[in-house]
Amino acid sequence: MNLYSLKKISFQIDGKLIFSDVSEEINSGEIIEVRGKNGSGKTTLLKIITGLINCENIDSDNMTLNQVSYLGHKNGLIEEITLRQNFEILGMQVEKDLLKKFNLSQLKNQKIFNLSYGEKRKVALIRLISSRKNIWIMDEPFAGLDSKAIEDLKNIISDHIEKNGTVIMANHQEEFPESKKIILRSVE
Repeated sequence: MNLYSLKKISFQIDGKLIFSDVSEEINSGEIIEVRGKNGSGKTTLLKIITGLINCENIDSDNMTLNQVSYLGHKNGLIEEITLRQNFEILGMQVEKDLLKKFNLSQLKNQKIFNLSYGEKRKVALIRLISSRKNIWIMDEPFAGLDSKAIEDLKNIISDHIEKNGTVIMANHQEEFPESKKIILRSVE
């Protein structure tokens, strides 16, 4: 099923062209990797796809947008409350098997500001996975993760795809050979 049609999308900041003519069909059951150098517009393109930045050259419907769970550069966690409370305020339960998989079980009652960068990233990823949304949009999901967590996340992503989920990610680390690639090149 077609989720998004990107039609010659270009983007400028302060009159400077960041990227141009990005076209792609995004369907359910696919992994899409947005790749490129720093400053090439990967995060911006993800925000366009999520609807955080308006763009007329993208087609999707409200049903698609309601199925999106987005994880940006920042983890979107409230630092002064516990890991468990960060889920509860969203009406979500912390999935014990995911906590165990990411080696966070003993930290569920810790305040977020006591966690390392990698632990915070794992919490944010667990929240995205636990959202039960079909479309996961992630900005550099492997940043700050150890090798075991990277492998675990890759397996979780593969399972999500097998269930006809969709993953769209900005990524400059672990490449997925089976993914569609959108390569952003800096415009000079």
